[in-house]
Amino acid sequence: MRKLSEHPARVVARAVMSHSNLSRQLQLLQLADSGVPIGSLAHSFGLETMIEEGLITVDGLLPYLANALEENLLLEAVYCRTAHFFAGSDQRLNELNAGLSALRMARESREASLSLGKRFIHLVASFEPALQILAAANLGEIHFSIAFGYVGGVLCFNADETVAAFLHQNVATSLSAAQRLLSLGQMQSSRMAWELKPLIAEAVSRSSRLDIQTVASFSHLPELASMRHPCLPTRLFIS
Repeated sequence: MRKLSEHPARVVARAVMSHSNLSRQLQLLQLADSGVPIGSLAHSFGLETMIEEGLITVDGLLPYLANALEENLLLEAVYCRTAHFFAGSDQRLNELNAGLSALRMARESREASLSLGKRFIHLVASFEPALQILAAANLGEIHFSIAFGYVGGVLCFNADETVAAFLHQNVATSLSAAQRLLSLGQMQSSRMAWELKPLIAEAVSRSSRLDIQTVASFSHLPELASMRHPCLPTRLFIS
């Protein structure tokens, strides 16, 4: 009996779908790059202060980032996922922004997050002028995690992949800052980034089981360090 071959139209349709998915993944990779031009490399979110005060060394950097993925970055991940869910409803962004601002106690880290979010949403709007993204860009203030999740939803990125990309971007940025502040080589930094991948995946999974009403974060060390950051005699970073 002759084996039936797949209809040519289905082959073409699957190829088009695969090409579309690949394009979206490449777009997400670009947005998750720590070098995306929004100024994230100018912020350390208190890391500079903690290193200057001797609270974090090379040996303590990996445990610090692992703890961040369980606390403050998990909080950001939940807001990122929630914004992804509300994509297309820019009215809910004000509510999300107010909630996250209330939880970011340090003015320095709060303003840094808002600055990065504003630049990120305007950057994406410049080459992907969807009406929903333009509306969000006109809001004025938007936290980075919320902007990232919202854009991911509008552009139809998978929710888990969007949150993972956001967390990966934050970890990569922190490691980049640490390389400029500590005797941390590229090989060692890359090894840390690799070892943190399972913890990023776990944070993504946990964020799917939480919401903005149930998530909590106890991250006093970076918050207090952010508050003390303007008092450093010399500073390499803005926050």
